[in-house]
Amino acid sequence: MGLFSRRSSQDTDNVALAAARGRLSPDDVDQVRFLITTKKAVHAVKLIRDRTGLDLRQSKELVDDIRLGRYVPPTTGTPLVRRPGTNLAERTRALKAAGELHQATALVVSETGMTEAEAGLFVGALRPDLQD
Repeated sequence: MGLFSRRSSQDTDNVALAAARGRLSPDDVDQVRFLITTKKAVHAVKLIRDRTGLDLRQSKELVDDIRLGRYVPPTTGTPLVRRPGTNLAERTRALKAAGELHQATALVVSETGMTEAEAGLFVGALRPDLQD
């Protein structure tokens, strides 16, 4: 087996798990968390199997991910933040002018990889009257 070889069954499992996560509603995940905290993991696995159609092993893995805090729900319907023809500074200025300092800081962090403190300094340094 080479250094970069993949196991196709593992890839298939990952695709199945990703599809199953999309079929779980936030209420389902909350119910699974409740069942886990009340020591009813078997019922949590059954709920996952009913909602997603996964086999027993994959359902248990998903319950373990939720229990250990590794479950990240898929994002759907995420709005497109970037408008054509505008750069980061212009979009950040617009958010700052609207009083959305937290959103402006989050935008800078997500697009540049800056720390939150660095992004806060960047947002604070932008003057509303200048255009880059």
